[in-house]
Amino acid sequence: MGLLLAIAHRPELLLLDEPSSGLDPVVRRDILAAIIRTVADEGRTVLFSSHLLDEVQRVSDHVAMLHQGSMLLCDPLETVLQRHSRWTIRRTEPAATAPDIPGSIHCSGSGREWTVLCNGQPSDVPTWCSNFGAEVIDQAAPSLEEIFVAQVSHSAGRATHTNSAGVN
Repeated sequence: MGLLLAIAHRPELLLLDEPSSGLDPVVRRDILAAIIRTVADEGRTVLFSSHLLDEVQRVSDHVAMLHQGSMLLCDPLETVLQRHSRWTIRRTEPAATAPDIPGSIHCSGSGREWTVLCNGQPSDVPTWCSNFGAEVIDQAAPSLEEIFVAQVSHSAGRATHTNSAGVN
């Protein structure tokens, strides 16, 4: 009801902070889609703040990621998604440390199999693999949530490599 009242007077800028909090998942999806579509169709702007990044990914055309007061990124959603890639690689020999692939912002795994999230040129991964005795076994687009977690880890300057035993 609060969401409907907020858009009833047709503001040019609508600020929604965690607007789906407490809503049933089916209702959340339907109401948010209808509100965002209605407001956007009228040429108005919606600033949508949420920790539910799958929801943000579904309704946004531009995203900004903030962490502890710092802007991690601010770009069109499509640019953010295209710039990041997730790779699963398999080394010929088990390794105790994560691969050091150019553009890597987060790496998890252990032994022979590692998953690497990269921000940059996707061609760096196959090149690295061919130079260091590894092979690409999967490549996919990461979700906005995966990108956020990797960006937070990377920007914090702490260890961004994890294995099955925990953080290295």
